[in-house]
Amino acid sequence: MRNDEIDELGRLAAAYAIERVQPFEDVTGLTSALVRRYLLTFEGSLDDYQASWDASSEDPNGCTWPAWDALGLDVRARYVGLELAQCAVAMLDRVAESETDIHDVMPEAWEIAR
Repeated sequence: MRNDEIDELGRLAAAYAIERVQPFEDVTGLTSALVRRYLLTFEGSLDDYQASWDASSEDPNGCTWPAWDALGLDVRARYVGLELAQCAVAMLDRVAESETDIHDVMPEAWEIAR
């Protein structure tokens, strides 16, 4: 892919991913921040996206989707965006799980002098 195509793919994927994670967004903006973070490195996974698409292009009903190379940029972006959204939601779940009893270890009062 050319650089301008990769840039457009990233822009479209980000828009789709942000749309997909909106139900999970809260006042902190953490969900969309995670999407933006994952978007920074999506270029390094382009071969992985292609391999994953091609390996899973047949749906349970036997319908086969076109190969990655035959897809338009918008369809590729939806696929990348879906993966970015899934990563963001998975990380939100991990954060939520790790916050249990986070305040159990309170600092010592003298520690504020450090």
